[in-house]
Amino acid sequence: MSRSFVLTTLTAVMVIVGGQSLTAETSDPTEDTPTYNGAVGQLLLENCAACHRPNQIGPMSLLTYKDARRWARTIKAKVEGREMPPWFADPRFGHFANDLSLSEQDIATIVEWVDGGAPEGEGAPPEPPTFSDDGWTHPSGRDPDFIYELPIEWHTEADGESPNFNLFTPLPFDKEVLIEATEIRPGNFAATHHIVTNVMNVPAGMKIGTGPAWPGGPVVDYALVRDPDYEPDQDSDAGNSDLGPGGSLGAYIPGRGAVLTAEGQRLSIRGDQFNMVAWNLHYQATGQPESARPQIGIWFAKDDEGTTQEPPMVLQEYISKGVQLIAPPPLSAAERRAAAQGRQAGQNLNPLLDPIPANDGDWTVTGIGAVQNDSWIQSLLVHAHLRGKDFTFVLTRPDGTEEIMLRVPNYSFDWQFEYELSEPTFAPAGSTIKMIARYDNSRANRHNPAPHREVYWSEQSWDDMFLTTVQYTEAEGDNRPRTDGTR
Repeated sequence: MSRSFVLTTLTAVMVIVGGQSLTAETSDPTEDTPTYNGAVGQLLLENCAACHRPNQIGPMSLLTYKDARRWARTIKAKVEGREMPPWFADPRFGHFANDLSLSEQDIATIVEWVDGGAPEGEGAPPEPPTFSDDGWTHPSGRDPDFIYELPIEWHTEADGESPNFNLFTPLPFDKEVLIEATEIRPGNFAATHHIVTNVMNVPAGMKIGTGPAWPGGPVVDYALVRDPDYEPDQDSDAGNSDLGPGGSLGAYIPGRGAVLTAEGQRLSIRGDQFNMVAWNLHYQATGQPESARPQIGIWFAKDDEGTTQEPPMVLQEYISKGVQLIAPPPLSAAERRAAAQGRQAGQNLNPLLDPIPANDGDWTVTGIGAVQNDSWIQSLLVHAHLRGKDFTFVLTRPDGTEEIMLRVPNYSFDWQFEYELSEPTFAPAGSTIKMIARYDNSRANRHNPAPHREVYWSEQSWDDMFLTTVQYTEAEGDNRPRTDGTR
């Protein structure tokens, strides 16, 4: 079965690329100058068009020669500076199926094309990839089989701070469904910090109704409120809350598109056991009023063959200041409710970890996960806020050998990737995975809004988070995950 390690201490995001037109700095093309129709167009379509097209996060389209020539100088500057396409993995460690980086030869080709006047060239232009007309990003170009939309539109103010909050809607399935891929379209790229969905049950004594979106917040439909008619001994529409979370229908952070299960796997959502979707929403001011109505796109598995991807496993074991910290036993239902209220109020989400000191340019936290059974590691994800500096994943096998699976030396708050291994890495039972995170809360960090203040752990962007996941499949016979094909 496929699972995730999740090490947490908590979320944020946003992007944009500037613009420069082609100028007189170019020279006349020669017969050796690369052309758009010859090589450059294919490079741009393969590496840029997923974001730079209508209804996507890129600020301009790059689907045609006319588009690309208009932005040629900007393309050169961003490509030559290794800012675009965005990719932050250290090339010395690991190989990744979703590596967006250009080779040195590709960069040189684009630079020569721009310097040579950005000629179109002879012959037919390259064909753009197949994309959904509505902006969905499944690699097949297919629209989702099922779209689930938040029933209400959310509105944000032009300025000010917006808390992280939850809305709750009925799960749209009453039986088990097997899913190949999910994607969340935020409805407003600029104003959306993140969206996370979780499948769960309405807690006993509660119901979906009209109430405050957060303590003291606006009154909205689809809040979780107390059920005045609830009687402890009666049969209830509330599901079994002791089952815990029942998986996720996806998450959105800037730059993230469709998320597919590995070949031969599928995600199981048990509509016969769970009845509610929790939408964890966080919006940010853009300088003007905004509205958003997110959608979840779901692609169903083509058949019921293959292994089932289980919900993530949450780990809470850390090393901070040289001291190993282990989370206390699981919370009771009442304690979980209190913790949820604290999260909505923006309180500290991880009391185990000390805040990052003011003016500290190199604060380190290490998360540790134990591999209980022989496993295939498939992907790695990093998430932090504005003080995130660099992250390193280290696999230590029982024989003591170590392997750096991923290093992100220049973490970007704007781009938060799940790094998908080109080939799964085998981790024998008894291995450990360390996630080493370093934070810069000093003036040297140009993104730091307040280096003179200590930083707490929460979902608010002025605080910070330590959230890392390891997606893996338990090794059972010959079930090594396949990484070929897009289905």
